[in-house]
Amino acid sequence: MKSRRNALLWAIGWWLVRRQLRRRAAVAVAGVAAGTAARRGRLRAVLGALVLVGLLAAAFVAWRRLAARPGAPPTVEPLPEDAAA
Repeated sequence: MKSRRNALLWAIGWWLVRRQLRRRAAVAVAGVAAGTAARRGRLRAVLGALVLVGLLAAAFVAWRRLAARPGAPPTVEPLPEDAAA
């Protein structure tokens, strides 16, 4: 730089630009992190619901098998004649 004044102004300008860039980068990273956490939370909720439904279905099947009379064949209702045609 040709003068101290220009050097000082460039240093202050460079400091301000770096500060703004850091702030924008921090906001961008926070936005990405929040979006990832929100997606992860939704995914966990869906997986939790699927696990719950699976557990309920397995419990129902186990209950039906345990509640069945020993030696009795499983009951299957025959189809009506007109439904088969």
